[in-house]
Amino acid sequence: MRRTILVIFLVLGIFPISSGFSQELTDTAPTLGLVFTSFTPFNFKADDGSTVVIGEIENTKNFPVTGVKIWAGFYDDFSEQPLESTIGTTILEVILPHTKSPYMIKSPSTNAAITSVSVNLLGFNSAIPKEQMLTLEPGTINADERVTFSGTISNNGAENTSNTKIHLAFYDAFDPPRIVSISSKIIEEIVSGSIVNFEFDEERDSRAVGFTVFAESDNYLSNFADVPFSQQEPLTKLVTISDVSINDAEGNKLSDATVGSIINIQSKIWLKYAADQDVTEQHYVYFTQVKQTGEKAFVEFIGTHQGKFENAGTQFPNVEWAPEKRGLYFIETFVWDLDAIPLASKGPVIIVLVN
Repeated sequence: MRRTILVIFLVLGIFPISSGFSQELTDTAPTLGLVFTSFTPFNFKADDGSTVVIGEIENTKNFPVTGVKIWAGFYDDFSEQPLESTIGTTILEVILPHTKSPYMIKSPSTNAAITSVSVNLLGFNSAIPKEQMLTLEPGTINADERVTFSGTISNNGAENTSNTKIHLAFYDAFDPPRIVSISSKIIEEIVSGSIVNFEFDEERDSRAVGFTVFAESDNYLSNFADVPFSQQEPLTKLVTISDVSINDAEGNKLSDATVGSIINIQSKIWLKYAADQDVTEQHYVYFTQVKQTGEKAFVEFIGTHQGKFENAGTQFPNVEWAPEKRGLYFIETFVWDLDAIPLASKGPVIIVLVN
């Protein structure tokens, strides 16, 4: 909470903002009309050493928007003040009503001390609607160490397109999925009534279980086509998640939580090896995801714990969470290997009231 407040004051201090714009910044999410689908966006270190943050914004208004500005702050483990910050925007220039657009923002430098990120919405403008006159049809796909994907894009509009950008947004196995990488390419012009072939050849992110393909030109938008990867081969190691609970620092189970208090989200996980398994060591990552209840289940928190089984048996991993807002939340748990391949079905969902 302190970090969120600090971010807002930093933004207000750095950028000259009119009174109308200030009102947009301080409005609640439903009033503002644009909302982050996750308050803990995915981030990673790029090959050049910079930090990249990726997420999604949803337009809950009944009109299209454009000019979305997102402030991103990059932090270390020791200070409430960001090491650096920058402003980005969404992948789509125009976001239609009740649809989403990814965003991807890169840190200004290759500061190795960056360990976490924070994002805030600065503002947006209403937009002239773009018609969905582009149709994407997925073709062949091969997903191994690389992802090769072909398809067609049709221009069903009365005008030729210009500057048509086709995007692949790779997503992981979370529910709702997190975007873990984005690839794009440009087709300069698509003649009215014509069909154009396209192809991608991208390195596969080990966390990705599929991708969504979508396109936008200067005058038109496309449909969103979902392309899941084929199911993984059956695992020789099986993990079961059970007995999900929230506990205090002494390990006592809690029925609810209090704003500002630190609680432990704990699960019992059991590893059973197949009879033909020779290697008995299994590294894993235990994920907890906290989402708001309601029609729009936005992600409030994601935490992880890394562990290792040295033989078959039971472990009790836990993740600390400090609720910042009152409300009713539900908690989901996952266990993946280090390559982001699920080792277990999602654990039992529990409901938590934060007072």
